[in-house]
Amino acid sequence: MHTNQETGAKVAEAIRRADRTQAWVADKAGISTGTLRKKLRGGTSFTVAELRDIAEALNVSPSSLLPVEFAESRAAA
Repeated sequence: MHTNQETGAKVAEAIRRADRTQAWVADKAGISTGTLRKKLRGGTSFTVAELRDIAEALNVSPSSLLPVEFAESRAAA
């Protein structure tokens, strides 16, 4: 899976688990709902700041929103 798509899928799952709407998360992250939807589909990348803001809003670790390839390389370091 492409990194943007995997990140988008992880963010979408976190939104579902938190029982929040995409509009609510977009507002908390300071981006438009349309931009969030595009990023959730993997159309564009999330910035580090956006992932931090989304994680904070959803009360999850920012690393939980990253693709597994980043977690694996971090664990190997």
